[in-house]
Amino acid sequence: MADETKTMSTNDKRQDPYFPSKRDWWIVGLIWMGLLISVIGGIGPLVIAEASWGELVLVVGLILGMDSLMLWVLYGTGYTVTQDQLLIRCGPFGFRVRLDAIDSITPTRSPWSSPACSLDRLKIVYGVSQQSVMISPADKPGFLSAIVQQRPTLVVLHDQVRKKSNPSSSAVDPTNQPQVTV
Repeated sequence: MADETKTMSTNDKRQDPYFPSKRDWWIVGLIWMGLLISVIGGIGPLVIAEASWGELVLVVGLILGMDSLMLWVLYGTGYTVTQDQLLIRCGPFGFRVRLDAIDSITPTRSPWSSPACSLDRLKIVYGVSQQSVMISPADKPGFLSAIVQQRPTLVVLHDQVRKKSNPSSSAVDPTNQPQVTV
């Protein structure tokens, strides 16, 4: 009987969809090239100059810490859609956007800094002050569908998400049907 309860509670847990960031090949290449240059440029001169063990340990520790952070950001960027929030994770940094505060999601190729590893991005406008964040889920249609599934007041039109013009309307309107064609 205890085994049945354990099985039921495991099966009842809801898995929130996770969308890893798309990674542009050139961004991945730049980061790996920077890591290689930091290791060679940081450690090489110390070895040639026969630096003390203390100096080597300090420099190697700093380089490994910095390089680890860069890899964590590159491979640890992703987005989770919960019942009421979009959780944005970019390495050690995290952001939350309430789903009911989202006004629109539109495609963009803006190069401005954001928790995204690709220029193939979605700009999310939210809140009273119209804040925005840009993300780059690898599966854009799946991501947009997950957002709309949690918030029926939003609708996917082509490659954008907007608030429905009349959210209380129960009539079937073909322009208000979720259609993902990214």
